[in-house]
Amino acid sequence: MTNAIKKLIVALVLLAGGFQAGRLAERATFPCRVQPLSRLMAPLLGKEMPSKEMCDLILRIPQF
Repeated sequence: MTNAIKKLIVALVLLAGGFQAGRLAERATFPCRVQPLSRLMAPLLGKEMPSKEMCDLILRIPQF
């Protein structure tokens, strides 16, 4: 019984970790998707927008 609970807990932790990793990856690519509007978006987001070269590298990462 305890072995099944341990496996369930590990599965939940992996699922939650994967979800959070996906959210962080999406947050990193969002500013690059709005690169043409970066001058307008930077004050709204409250952070510095990545450079064009950095966006090119980020957008090359395959999306699953």
